[in-house]
Amino acid sequence: MDAFYERRTNEHIERVRRCLAVMASVTEHSTELWQRARVHDTSKFGPAERLPYIWLTEMYRCRRSGEPFCYPDGMEHRVRAAIDHHMTTNRHHPDFHADANAMTDVALIEMVCDWTAMSQEFAQDGGSARGWADKTIGPRLQLNTERREFVYRMINLLDSNLGAK
Repeated sequence: MDAFYERRTNEHIERVRRCLAVMASVTEHSTELWQRARVHDTSKFGPAERLPYIWLTEMYRCRRSGEPFCYPDGMEHRVRAAIDHHMTTNRHHPDFHADANAMTDVALIEMVCDWTAMSQEFAQDGGSARGWADKTIGPRLQLNTERREFVYRMINLLDSNLGAK
């Protein structure tokens, strides 16, 4: 489980870094995006998140492969706490902010890169964040028109520079 978690998480971080590098080269936020690339999801290796995220990753692996899965006693609570910790300590997650509309352009770009990396990992939507945005903005993420339009512009910009469909 540990090795799978390490590999999967490092691969995700590398995909996000590649996307952030692309966005650093095509936006005015180069320096900030390079800084974000250096620290993206490092909290997943810290004491508050590592062990619970190993179990969370295993749960998703089992779910995808059709294998049975059950958390050990007390772990499901720790997983929920770790997810909350992750979402509230990383600026690319809306839960970090009192109002998602207050997210900076850099935070939104990193969020788009994170969604893109997930789409790439799961071979969804041609590797574009558009599907994640379509299912998230509105139902779970309340963004005003200006911020919503910015997110979709960044998705289009990233897609066009990655060759996504």
